[in-house]
Amino acid sequence: MTERQELTEGQAGVAIITFYLVLAVMVGAQSALFWWKKKDKRSYELVTLLGLWLVPPVISLKMQFWRFLLVWTGFSAMTGYMLWQCMQRKMSSSTPHLVYAWFLRAHQVNVAIGGIGYLLLLLELFGVGPILRFLYPATLSIMMVWYGLYFGILGRDCAEVAADRMAAVMGTRRKMAVSVNACGICDGALNDALTAPAARLGASPADQGRAPGALHPGMSSEDGVAADAAAIWGGGDSQDVQLPCKHLFHGRCIRGWTIVGKKDVCPVCLEKVDLRVLYGNRPWASTNLSWIQMLDAVRYLIVWNPVILIALHFLLHELGLDKGLQPPPSEMDGFNATSTLNTSLSLSSSSLLNSSNGTRRLF
Repeated sequence: MTERQELTEGQAGVAIITFYLVLAVMVGAQSALFWWKKKDKRSYELVTLLGLWLVPPVISLKMQFWRFLLVWTGFSAMTGYMLWQCMQRKMSSSTPHLVYAWFLRAHQVNVAIGGIGYLLLLLELFGVGPILRFLYPATLSIMMVWYGLYFGILGRDCAEVAADRMAAVMGTRRKMAVSVNACGICDGALNDALTAPAARLGASPADQGRAPGALHPGMSSEDGVAADAAAIWGGGDSQDVQLPCKHLFHGRCIRGWTIVGKKDVCPVCLEKVDLRVLYGNRPWASTNLSWIQMLDAVRYLIVWNPVILIALHFLLHELGLDKGLQPPPSEMDGFNATSTLNTSLSLSSSSLLNSSNGTRRLF
């Protein structure tokens, strides 16, 4: 057996060991994350949110993706300010509305950006992209999908953190006396339209005698909720709302209250009421199983996948297995070794530079 054959067999053994080691690490990491999420879901979600917030900018700083860093800084500044408002011990009565408005607008913008990027991507797949190439760069579709997906997920997770915090602060507050002409949340003056029965939750001019959530003959429960939604959201922020417990609120204030998760409780008397109509306008809080699984997959790819790969690379380097996978020397290695090395380095540097520039244009 020649030296070259022995070296090849040794490399085959190292490759087998490396394969099973990588398989064990991937399965073990998945199992550990699943066990952590099952045992302490709260800490798992917080650590994942922290990684989701910090891992992409760290990589972008290393790769010099300045455009992404600029957008990330602006989004983080506004979101951080909203979270800071939620963390105040004496939270302002206008905080729920401000937090709700910010996360709702951010969600709508991210959905629009991601949707446009997805549409452009479909056009490229169907061959229309080259025709429109003079209108936008080649990487615009992928960039828009990434921005919409990343900031959409980050905003959704931050909204849940804000909701939990505000629920802890506002959930124990109870007002025993509230002015008839003032909002039960912000104490601001109500509109004159409040005296009309149509200002009640779910009421319309044709339904003055119908209690909120009550149904017409032949109307299903879903139709009743839809009718209530049209009455509430059709009036805009200026529409005042009266709950079944007779307490009155600005439309923008009671919408902000829904973000704290108290969908069945009046903010004033804590009486159980039906706020499904208002709660339904929290698009980031979708409970669709497929949507939640997709979000978990994206979080894993952004946060835990890089961590696992870095740990695996470090483990292989410490065990010396990465050196055992080097290709065996050929019989012609003694000839023109210097020129071959210089040529390889030159080609590698050129390809790396081109790849880096292309990725930088993407972000």
